[in-house]
Order: sequence, then C-alpha cells, then structure tokens
Amino acid sequence: MGLDVSHDAFSGAYSAFNRFRGAVAEAMGGSFPPHKPGARDDEGKPMDPRMWYWGDGYTAETHPGLMVFLAHEDCDGEISPEDCVKVADELEMLLPKLAAAGLGLGHIERAGGYAAVAEKFIAGCRCAAAENEPLVFE
Repeated sequence: MGLDVSHDAFSGAYSAFNRFRGAVAEAMGGSFPPHKPGARDDEGKPMDPRMWYWGDGYTAETHPGLMVFLAHEDCDGEISPEDCVKVADELEMLLPKLAAAGLGLGHIERAGGYAAVAEKFIAGCRCAAAENEPLVFE
C-alpha cells in the first residue's frame, strides 16, 4: 500500500512522499513535519507537529505552487492542470538545493535521491498540464 500519483509523477510509500515534502520545505528554508528535534518557529516557540512552515522569502502569495504541493493531501485528491504548472515551476527552482539534500532513504534513495524524485514529479506535473488533465493522487 502506498501513494501513486498519475502521469508517473510519484509511486512509493506515504512516508517517502512525506520525506520528499520535508526535503522541499528544507530547500526553501522551512520545515515539514516531523520537524527536527528542538525546532522552533519564528517566535521561538516549538514547531507545531501538525503544521508545516515557510522559509524566509516564501509565502502562499509569492509561491502558490509550493502552497498547493505542501498543503495537498498525501492520499487522495488532485492538482489542477493550472496549478501543476505552478508546482513544476517552483519545484524546479529548488532542484539545486534538493540535489544537495542527497539520496535519502527507502523509496527516495531507490529513485535516485531527492532531486531525481523532484524531477520526476515536475515531469508528471508538466505532462498533466500539457494534456489538460489533473494530477491525481491515489
């Protein structure tokens, strides 16, 4: 049992997708749960284990694609073709930092590491947008 995303964007464990989103959040200077031990928010409070956090210079207004990607359910739903373009464009900007994040574990490592997983997700988003179809999470 795991997550399959249409257009060959992702196939693997839910935990692998969660680690992928964590790497994306770290690449933008933010944090995605589970947070690192002792992690604090901008006010110095412990990070809420149910919330993800933006990095400096990133907001929902400036990076709507990352908002869609990080806030999306990990087990069902879809991303519209229009949002797929935004997600792909904004993930693409993070590729150098995702490459520096390394190979990761499990399904991420098997797929070639965080940058390779991001490249495949980007390609899936672009394919869905080109076909005017939503990217479907199942």
